[in-house]
Amino acid sequence: GLQNTYWPMVIAITGALLNVIFDFAFVYGIDGFIPAMYLDGAAYASLLAQSIMAIMAFYLLWTKTDISLKLRLPIHPELGRLVVMSLNLFVRAIALNTALILAVREATALGDKYIGAHTIAINLWLFSAFFIDGFGAAGNIMGGRLLGEKNYDALWLLAKKITKYGLVVSVVIMAFAGIFYKPLGALFSNESLVLSAFYAIFYIIILGLPINTIAFVLDGVFKGLGEMKYLRNTLLAATFLGFVPMLFLGKYLNWGLMGIWLAFTVWMFIRGAALVWKFRNKFKPLLQNQ
Repeated sequence: GLQNTYWPMVIAITGALLNVIFDFAFVYGIDGFIPAMYLDGAAYASLLAQSIMAIMAFYLLWTKTDISLKLRLPIHPELGRLVVMSLNLFVRAIALNTALILAVREATALGDKYIGAHTIAINLWLFSAFFIDGFGAAGNIMGGRLLGEKNYDALWLLAKKITKYGLVVSVVIMAFAGIFYKPLGALFSNESLVLSAFYAIFYIIILGLPINTIAFVLDGVFKGLGEMKYLRNTLLAATFLGFVPMLFLGKYLNWGLMGIWLAFTVWMFIRGAALVWKFRNKFKPLLQNQ
């Protein structure tokens, strides 16, 4: 919101590096100093890394900005709108996690090799999402400022530009994933049954990357524009009118893991298409009037 992505990057990199270090120290232990805690150790590593990140965030906010951390009256007039926006995002998060949890449930029901393959697939899917999400974050930051300025021409160009950049990156990732189709799976597992199940559906994830890009980039832009209600409704529709019916259709037709990932593709297509439609219908007339 302060148009500063440098300090959040420093905080995130510090937290990630510390998490890795703490994982090795707490999960496996350090002989003579720290006993091996395994799963508990991973939890403590995350907790400690997140705590350090929180302290860094408060310290930098206090020392590097003019923002006061003191509570004072009167209450800011935008606080009510902020609470409503947060509640809309909370409902949206429930819909999002419903899709992810149902996918895991159905993959688990298929058997051990399928949940293993699904775990590899979802990790690569999330990696590509986070990789592209930087353009969405930039759109979030810059889009809100341009909307406040009522600079619709620049806002339209911003959305086009970051979508184009995101699509270029997605094509590069697609090429990389196609070239290293089998080595990428082998990074996660050496079980031949798991890998064969994963290779049978990995192409769906690769082909869906451009669709995901449009959804992720415009999702970030819409957050910056304060369109939380529309984001909530889009996720609810995509989940309960797209993902869930497709998931159970795939189950009925015995499509196995392929049915789960086709459901994800439908889910992302609805999300992306709805955001494109809304952005064009809301801002193209404003652009023409300007």
